Amino acid sequence: MNYSTPSGKAARAIRSILADRRESVEKLAEETGISLSTLKRRLLLSTPFTIDELGLIANYFGVSILEVITPVDERAAVAS
Repeated sequence: MNYSTPSGKAARAIRSILADRRESVEKLAEETGISLSTLKRRLLLSTPFTIDELGLIANYFGVSILEVITPVDERAAVAS
């Protein structure tokens, strides 16, 4: 899996947010309206996220899209 692509970075960031909040992929799918199978494919990097999906996920988490597409370990570099 290539986590250096934009979709890969988003997958890493989303997994991190889910872990930090102790939430499941199933709950994220239910709350965003993104089907569970689609969300799992995105997180496994089988298919890329759409901008609409990233917006739904950011809204659900109450964060900016930047936080959803930037893994925690890269945020400091983006902020500088």
